[in-house]
Amino acid sequence: MRDHERIEPHPSLRVVIIDDHVMFAEGVAASLRATGEVDVAAIAPTADEGEAAVGVHRPHVVLLDFGLPDDDGVTLARRLHQRFPEAKLVMVTSLVDERLVLRAVEAGCAGFVTKDRTVDELVAAIRSVADGEALISPVMLNKVLRQIRRRSEGTVGSDLSDREREVLQYVCDGLTNPAIAERLHVSHNTVRSHVQNILSKLQVHSKLEAAAVATRSGLVEPR
Repeated sequence: MRDHERIEPHPSLRVVIIDDHVMFAEGVAASLRATGEVDVAAIAPTADEGEAAVGVHRPHVVLLDFGLPDDDGVTLARRLHQRFPEAKLVMVTSLVDERLVLRAVEAGCAGFVTKDRTVDELVAAIRSVADGEALISPVMLNKVLRQIRRRSEGTVGSDLSDREREVLQYVCDGLTNPAIAERLHVSHNTVRSHVQNILSKLQVHSKLEAAAVATRSGLVEPR
């Protein structure tokens, strides 16, 4: 079995790439490393090696492919989310399929990027998801939330304030923190604080996960 590849670190965002297309993964790693902004801590070609690499390097962001030789990316994402909830999981795919997105969101993925992204776009995406944003288009988010819309018993989110519910609705609409700040005429830091409170009260780790829980529990209505 091929050991995951260790690459010289950079003092910035730490990333692990899990992809069995070795040439693609190594090319992405080299390009990210060349920017000086991202530390690609490891490349792993299988789910098992990827899980081990995440455990060793504790990355801020994990880029994982859907199709792996020993498991599928969604199943791996679910395991990683349970073991390392602080890591932001980003599914890297050739085509963002609605059914795949639904499964990945429910597994704990914080976003999606397609393999045709430029290096600059990929770095921006990594920084964005590490900062707590959801990497998904508002249109795709709306489709996914409509699919998982089902009310359940319980008191999930009952302790949210009116302002937090308002922010949560904008999160479910696919707005970024700066866009929400503009809508509410408040500072970016104020919105960030509201979002962190929402994540804590819903016991989730990303805006995508919060949107899924809120929609499933009937806290918001997909628009």
